[in-house]
Amino acid sequence: MKFTIKTIFLPCIALLFSCQQKNEAKKTAIAVSTPASIDTLQKKEAMKSTSNDDLALFNQLYPIDILQPESKNSFKKYGIEFSGICYACDLAEIKINKKQLLLVNVCDSNEIYQIKEFTAISNDTGLIIKTQHNEFIFKRVEKEPIFELQIKGDSLLLKNKRIAKYYTQKSLIDQFEVHDCGDFQG
Repeated sequence: MKFTIKTIFLPCIALLFSCQQKNEAKKTAIAVSTPASIDTLQKKEAMKSTSNDDLALFNQLYPIDILQPESKNSFKKYGIEFSGICYACDLAEIKINKKQLLLVNVCDSNEIYQIKEFTAISNDTGLIIKTQHNEFIFKRVEKEPIFELQIKGDSLLLKNKRIAKYYTQKSLIDQFEVHDCGDFQG
């Protein structure tokens, strides 16, 4: 008789314990699905999705313009925007890392517009940076790292930091058509 009671009693305890664990798992799942938790998880996922390695391609972006639209060679098709660099000196260079997005005047590195709170998502076609009021979309338009920038949202009030339509890595600038500002007669 003792053997039979143990045989019946032990599976009942195991079944009861198993049911309690399933109920605890359901409670945990319900706690995670609250709207605030979903928002927190999405923010964490967005932050995880971009590391400094992912942002390396966008670390220092320099403004360029289309000079020869018919050219098949990207380094001849695009080049330095002469008036924004040599004459008005009002273009913005863009520097991005995980902690901040900086818009820096190309002629005066002390003239900076800084954004600290943003999420960044990079993929094969470019980078999307979302701030509280804007969305910066860097879309790759050539085989080389040349990006078209589109800004959605509120207008940015920037003094002496005009946003160009096209950007490339600053390290590649020497490969593009460059005008010497010393030759400028304006």
